[in-house]
Amino acid sequence: MASNIKARATWERQAVGSQRSNAPPGTQEYYQQIKEYRYGYETPFIPKFFNFGEMSGKRVLEVGVGNGIDALEIMKKGASYTGIDITRNHIDLTRRYIELELMKGKPLIVEGIIEGDLLQTELTGGYDVIYSFGVLHHIAHEEEYLIRMRQLMAKDGQLLIAVYARYSFFNLWMILTWVVRNRMRYSLADWQSHLAEGSILGEPVVIKIRNRKEIQSMLEIAGFKILRYKRKGFVQNYIPGIGRLLAPDGIILNLFAFMFGWYHCFICSADK
Repeated sequence: MASNIKARATWERQAVGSQRSNAPPGTQEYYQQIKEYRYGYETPFIPKFFNFGEMSGKRVLEVGVGNGIDALEIMKKGASYTGIDITRNHIDLTRRYIELELMKGKPLIVEGIIEGDLLQTELTGGYDVIYSFGVLHHIAHEEEYLIRMRQLMAKDGQLLIAVYARYSFFNLWMILTWVVRNRMRYSLADWQSHLAEGSILGEPVVIKIRNRKEIQSMLEIAGFKILRYKRKGFVQNYIPGIGRLLAPDGIILNLFAFMFGWYHCFICSADK
């Protein structure tokens, strides 16, 4: 599909989040720097909100593996892990990260790291957890993906997702820079894709930025019941000067995230 082709081309050129590291891709330093940025600054809430610590003994499917940072954290908690991604670059980087951890003697359970489209790939199903952070908003036909996830989920399983929020500080900043810096030469979606995803101007990936009700309605139509919701994603640099003194996942930044966070975060079960 055309949207997948553009997304794949963008991330084959530069893996998602790879700009967070100045080390050669695939090295221990590369993963360590990305991990420190991800959990120490940008999205420190991920392991706690999505309950990584409770995944021991569970079968987990991650849709969109990126550099494998979350994959390793999930496996270290004792989960039996499967990851799928349309981008060969992401698959290779995730496999390499797993290899580095296995060389340290870490006991990890890997069912599979699969290059492919979720809708076109045969999977065993019965997953206790299906996790997808920052992926669905890049898929033009995401409703079909959600229905497929529902089919692959165990009877008592959970869906964990995070997608972009419309009424957020970061989106406001992108709109302002689109007017002031870009002078609206490209479409707003093109500019948002360029800033948020590193795509080349004129070659945007799909980027959907919506309100909570839109996402909630889509989840319910696909057969999910929402168990928990939070707005997350407000970082220190959004507050000039004193922001760097605030805890990345502390009370103050979480309060701002509640109002202006970049991510809608959902934990869902099947709507029986």
